[in-house]
Amino acid sequence: MTLRTAPLLGLVITMGLSTPSLAQSSGEITLTIAGEAWIVPLSEESDWNGSERRPYIWIDARSLDEDGRENVVVGLSFDALDWTASAPEMTLWRFEDGTLMKRLWAFEESNRGGLQVTLDSHEVEGATLRMTGSLMGMLGPSENRGETIDMSDGVPVSGSFNVTLEALD
Repeated sequence: MTLRTAPLLGLVITMGLSTPSLAQSSGEITLTIAGEAWIVPLSEESDWNGSERRPYIWIDARSLDEDGRENVVVGLSFDALDWTASAPEMTLWRFEDGTLMKRLWAFEESNRGGLQVTLDSHEVEGATLRMTGSLMGMLGPSENRGETIDMSDGVPVSGSFNVTLEALD
């Protein structure tokens, strides 16, 4: 190393050491889908944004099989104006042996699953949101990413969530 490269090396090391870490979300969603129970842990993709009075919540949860492959992926999102959930959306992807077997959707409208989300508690501390709640509705398959859902092949879903989310920057 020359005298000219020493300051550059020092700068690179300092920048690497001062890189902020990713915010961590934690918790789980507990679901019963057509009588089958699942406890699905949150992924680091979960977050919230907006204001404390009107947050937008995005919960992403993923369960892995014994080989480390996804077997259930759940997405749940909703607005929470004054901490009343509205416009909920849910997706559920079910895998077997790494192969996608089912894609199911639910939305607030009755012909699209009648999904209801109820918030039981919330606490905001800086960029951190702690929240509990429950959900219920019907999940159904769709050929067009949930635009229309075949509720004749729908399955009931109910559950609860207990999550800690970090705000999206």
